[in-house]
Amino acid sequence: MPHAFAIFVVSILLVGCATKTEEKKLSDLSGKSKVTTPFEQLSVTAPEKKVYEDVDKFILIEGSKCIQRHNGMDAATILHWIEMPNYVNSGTVVLNGWDLRYLQKDREINSMRADITHSKLVRNAGSTLLMFEAQGLLEDQDRNDAYEFCVFYTAFGYRSSWFDATIEGDYNGIDASVLQNKNLGAVATLENIGSKGMLKVNDAIAIMPRGFDFQFADTFECEFRLLPCKWADRTDYRLLQVAYSLSQANVSDNPYWVTQTIFKENDPRIYRVKTRAALIRGSSVKLRPDFLPLNPRPRNTSDCRKNTGGNIRTQTFRINDLLYDYAVPMLTGWDLSYECGHQRVQRAGIWIHDIHFYPHSRSMEYKVSSILNNQDGTPSFNSSHRVTVMGLNRLLPPAEQKIPEINIKIRER
Repeated sequence: MPHAFAIFVVSILLVGCATKTEEKKLSDLSGKSKVTTPFEQLSVTAPEKKVYEDVDKFILIEGSKCIQRHNGMDAATILHWIEMPNYVNSGTVVLNGWDLRYLQKDREINSMRADITHSKLVRNAGSTLLMFEAQGLLEDQDRNDAYEFCVFYTAFGYRSSWFDATIEGDYNGIDASVLQNKNLGAVATLENIGSKGMLKVNDAIAIMPRGFDFQFADTFECEFRLLPCKWADRTDYRLLQVAYSLSQANVSDNPYWVTQTIFKENDPRIYRVKTRAALIRGSSVKLRPDFLPLNPRPRNTSDCRKNTGGNIRTQTFRINDLLYDYAVPMLTGWDLSYECGHQRVQRAGIWIHDIHFYPHSRSMEYKVSSILNNQDGTPSFNSSHRVTVMGLNRLLPPAEQKIPEINIKIRER
């Protein structure tokens, strides 16, 4: 026991020494927002809420977690685990929103990322944990500004004996990437095709969004500054519109899904995009899809409210006629754009929260919040979204499953 205590004390001292240099850098930041130390951020638990539970069968949980970085040299990485009931032996997590903001001032943008890179259900003798890693990035040309990344997630778990449902691509996700040339327009299209023969006759699939990564391609750009420009410098631009839309279909017995994205200033630019997803398949899986068509926003429009604040906008939505035993909402489409041409970015994000599932009335209610503003909080912005509902239906319990009759005729001699 004394040895264990000594190890604990030494580890605390090492953490303190390792963070002194970082704390000194962070203490020099001015402004209303201050970056917390890594130790402080790890000490804060994520606010989680049990949305719905049918004990011994299914559970649905929503939550969020935030982390800050003092510059954009590295992605902000969140490692998080969710305690699940011990009856859960299958489950995963869905990316249902994101929030990125500079802590000090607005900036032009080079990269934006919100991505659940790994997910795994871990079971041992005493506990069941759903663990995942999320990465966020808000990056300009110099990458020296402090920022915050918040991930919003919905997790679900179930006892597999009650369902015909299998999760695929859970740990690493299934990704796709493309370099979108500006001559092809602002809308990039990424296609994924699952393995041939993955789906059985009565199977359905649901594609679960896991993340995106947008980055303007590097081209030579020289701004007025003290240090001379270099060919290897990253480029950044003001932002007009950022959008994402996921749709799916089945091609014969192959899963097939398409993701479309927009990442542009007033004029289209060359940009790279990477998306990530996972899927669940089986006869218990049902789907209520909703598709968001993406339209590139022109630089000049008749709608331009310059004097209204770009504050967080929250709306409540209700979905009826959900003919499923259980339902999981998935944010499969969103579109954020400034009303008055491209702007610097202080904060951008969209997320669903306060989810309620009512199995008796076969309905679901949720709120969606969104934000896109610059340092002045103006002009106003446009926001739209789509939610696809993944349903799960139980199998009949063993006592109610019909056993096929076997007629045996015995011939007498």
